[in-house]
Amino acid sequence: MVLRKFVVSFVLWYLRMIAKVQLIKIRPIVVGIGGASGKSSLSSIVAATLTSKYKVKQGQGKNSETGIPLDILDINPGNYTILDWIRIILTSFLGIFINWKQYDVYICEMGIDGPDEPKNMSYLLKIVKPQIATLTNISFEHSVYFENKAKTEDEILKKTMEQEMLLLKSLPGDGFAVVNIDDELIEKESATVMARKSTISIEKENADFYADNLEVTLNKFSFNVNHLGESFKLKLDRPLSDHYARSFMSAISIALYLGVSINDAIVSLERNFKLPPGRLSVFYGIKNTTIIDSSYNNATLPPILDILDLLKKVSGKRRKVAILGDMRELGMISEKIHKTVADKILKTCDLVILVGPMMQQYVAPVLKKNGLENLSFKTFSQGRDFILDNIQEGDVVLIKSSQNTLFLERVTEMLLKNSADKAKLCRRGQFWDKKREETL
Repeated sequence: MVLRKFVVSFVLWYLRMIAKVQLIKIRPIVVGIGGASGKSSLSSIVAATLTSKYKVKQGQGKNSETGIPLDILDINPGNYTILDWIRIILTSFLGIFINWKQYDVYICEMGIDGPDEPKNMSYLLKIVKPQIATLTNISFEHSVYFENKAKTEDEILKKTMEQEMLLLKSLPGDGFAVVNIDDELIEKESATVMARKSTISIEKENADFYADNLEVTLNKFSFNVNHLGESFKLKLDRPLSDHYARSFMSAISIALYLGVSINDAIVSLERNFKLPPGRLSVFYGIKNTTIIDSSYNNATLPPILDILDLLKKVSGKRRKVAILGDMRELGMISEKIHKTVADKILKTCDLVILVGPMMQQYVAPVLKKNGLENLSFKTFSQGRDFILDNIQEGDVVLIKSSQNTLFLERVTEMLLKNSADKAKLCRRGQFWDKKREETL
């Protein structure tokens, strides 16, 4: 145990040092993206706004104590075997001398999994020092790992906020922070941020960037970006949850700071925007259904509430079906969070299929008590046949779940009209195929 702890500490230190050397060689502008949810999506959006002027590198979901340095070093971790780690150590050292890949901007996703190093923000800031940063939101995330430092919900949220806000507070005085003032915790704490600030909002007209006239259908997402008395229209040919308006404005604010005009940023977004797999991807399904695939993760409350509202908004008269998996790693607040989801389901769905023990324990009784059609299963395998038998002609089907053991991208895959679309789903490759097989 002691030896293993030493080896892990050494490998983390080694990767951190090599990654710092690589950044010193390249000297990119580092943009830090934090928050409880939506980091990968915002990273993609920021990249899309900057590609017309800059060469951009983005983390694409690699946001941890190992993911960030491996991304900086351009190393594929493979299947994380011992042989893979030996390869990683050797390749990273050689990269000091042979890897001179140039880029102007590095968009670094920075995800916290707990209050202690190496899982917290203070450790990630030892790897990278952003000059520009933003937080998507502050909410309960991986809360079970905060329970050793906090005994109540309020204390857990406070500890989470302290870690997330380190990203903005770490910015130098001549740095730049984008502040989401729709999030009360971020707005309140932003007074302690020393960097130059730009505010964004879809609720408060006094923000530097304010969104209005937001419209969403299955084929459109549009809104007006208002800044310094001018209004700019952004339109995409796909559905998105309302909170994406904040992400677009955050990206536009960063782009403007880096010398890209608002018009150019919007044009670039309309041409280049795409989300990583498993984040609000839309597919044609069997029986003329429309599938909204958000199966990558379901770890925090705000995104699932938003996407359930989206399901109701875009479905019109079509039947609204939600296939939802557990929200994991929430600890003592699991029951409260799942029951909050149940209340939203009652207002937005016609049929709900629940997967996972917590959905069975906390959500199913609420739905049954209120007479909403639903069925729950502990695993995907148990629910597979029911799902296939009960999807009806023309349904709009939302699929969203935490990844650990559930892997509901399997539901999306079996409902696809075109089997070739499975290559567009999240968690592809032998490593994930093996994980899915272990949980059948």
